[in-house]
Amino acid sequence: MAYIICEPCVDVMDTACVDVCPVDCIHTTEGEKQLYINPDECIDCAACEPACPVDAIKMHDEVPSEWEPFIAINAKFFETFVKPETAAAAIGDTGTTAQKKEQGIPEEFVQLPETPASSLRSPFGLLAMLSQPFLGAFSATFKRRLEEMAGNTRIFSAAISTGINSLVNLTLYPLVLFLIGVQWRGISLFSSEGNLMIFLGIVAAIGEGMYRFKDELISSDDGEQPRYGAAFYGWIASLFATPLLALLRPTLVVEPNVPRTTLPGAVLTDGEIYADDVRERYRRYGMVNRITESADYYRVEIEFPRWVPNSAAKKEHQLPDRMPDYAYEIHLSAPYFPNEEPAAESILTVQTQLDDPRFAPVVGRTSSFPNGFTNILPIPGQPEDFHATYRDKVLTIILSKTGKCESLGLEPTVHYAKLKG
Repeated sequence: MAYIICEPCVDVMDTACVDVCPVDCIHTTEGEKQLYINPDECIDCAACEPACPVDAIKMHDEVPSEWEPFIAINAKFFETFVKPETAAAAIGDTGTTAQKKEQGIPEEFVQLPETPASSLRSPFGLLAMLSQPFLGAFSATFKRRLEEMAGNTRIFSAAISTGINSLVNLTLYPLVLFLIGVQWRGISLFSSEGNLMIFLGIVAAIGEGMYRFKDELISSDDGEQPRYGAAFYGWIASLFATPLLALLRPTLVVEPNVPRTTLPGAVLTDGEIYADDVRERYRRYGMVNRITESADYYRVEIEFPRWVPNSAAKKEHQLPDRMPDYAYEIHLSAPYFPNEEPAAESILTVQTQLDDPRFAPVVGRTSSFPNGFTNILPIPGQPEDFHATYRDKVLTIILSKTGKCESLGLEPTVHYAKLKG
């Protein structure tokens, strides 16, 4: 029955527990925000518990209910963790322990080193280059796959092809609407009705173009790759073209004649190698959040995941590119006891769940698809209620330092809740 490191360790990571551990069972890796205890190595000596300066270490069966999610978080960490000395010792057998148990990052999810890109065979490469005005109308998935197959943005680029197609639509949409007007209403070119149809076509083309490039327009420079959407007439064609493109890959592509490569510590698996975006992974575990303080209130911002990670599971179950909205609950605990001083801080708890039925086959079965997350945030003061808004995959919670949020004079919000607990 091993010990569990809980929420107080997050962003603290004091190593006093590491210094007193007699079996060296407390670990972390670069980019993590807390320490973890390996249950297979822990001998329950209890040396670490009193050494922790923030009281973050608890016995497995004594973990408080608000910190129970850290039991699963600790377990998931060691599903993919491999000790550096183990990886170094297993020369030619990356990610295999002395007990022959595969550990390490699954190869299909690792951050990949630079490798030579594939390329389209010469006739198909020229055809893709000349067909960009038409291919730009297809879905983001189709264009991303074709761009990867081309291996050179001069031959095919998702961004360029989408831009060219949007310019073509500035002519195509007005023309189509005008011809519809001629066919059904008998309008002429220089009539007011004809001019209106042309104007509506231009507006439709501009609006669609802005929507297709919205990821570029609202980019926050956080390193994420924009998705360039399809024209409205390209969606149906994409349903057939995308699987056909994957089926014809051996015929269309010249693969680089180099050995398969990956990062040290990864488990060798068959099939394609995928890259998992680190920031998106942190979002899936609720680790991208911030608290800012103003004169009268606190602002808590929690970023929700935006994109489904590329993986064999995504391909097998035909999951979409965009992550659906999580269901979420917000609880504010500000206990008050008669004849006692008010508590120095309140506890804000945000619980989320991924309950989209499309993801049922994968949720909870791999660390890339956790079943939501729980954030437990201490807030100084005694707020009586909170305001919460959810927009563009960011949950923003406003907590007045004293009294109710209505006194702050904020704009009307999407969600309003009284004190719970």
